[in-house]
Amino acid sequence: MVERDSLRLIKQGNTLAFKQLFNSYYPSICFYLMNFTTDRASAEDIAQTTFVDFWNKKQDIIIKTSLKSYLFKMAYNQFLMELRKKNKEVSVLEQLKYEALQNHESPSEKDFEDKSKRLQQIINQLPPKCQEILKLKMEGLTYKDISNTLNISVKTVESQMRIAFVKIKENFKTDLILFISIMD
Repeated sequence: MVERDSLRLIKQGNTLAFKQLFNSYYPSICFYLMNFTTDRASAEDIAQTTFVDFWNKKQDIIIKTSLKSYLFKMAYNQFLMELRKKNKEVSVLEQLKYEALQNHESPSEKDFEDKSKRLQQIINQLPPKCQEILKLKMEGLTYKDISNTLNISVKTVESQMRIAFVKIKENFKTDLILFISIMD
């Protein structure tokens, strides 16, 4: 009886009735959605979107079960739509990455050796401190580890790395994929 009255008032545009509905069910819908997504922020976003959709479609809503069941079903459907959208985005990104790699010709062994030598020449032309920092980074150290090892600030490490990357990037404009593979 109370749900039917609430729905009737909401259909008439009564914002107070909608606010009461929101306050009554929002926390439990968020908790329910946490069963499907471990990210609380996502659960809250989906719950909010559910209520916005409910309000926007209030004139067309026909409830055959309870209002609570209807809202939970609506929230679940909203979760599924978000999941499909994310999966579609990931799929598109993976496809683009795959196509980029397919279109990129692998360098021959000789090309790879030539470019490695060119990289080493560029590194040898860097200031000594910059070379030292870059070599430590290529060994896998973090900026913080490098700053502790060399007893310098992290900002200095960042600055020197920026100098090194700018010089290398200038010389490897067309071979960025090779450069990235060398740096891994």
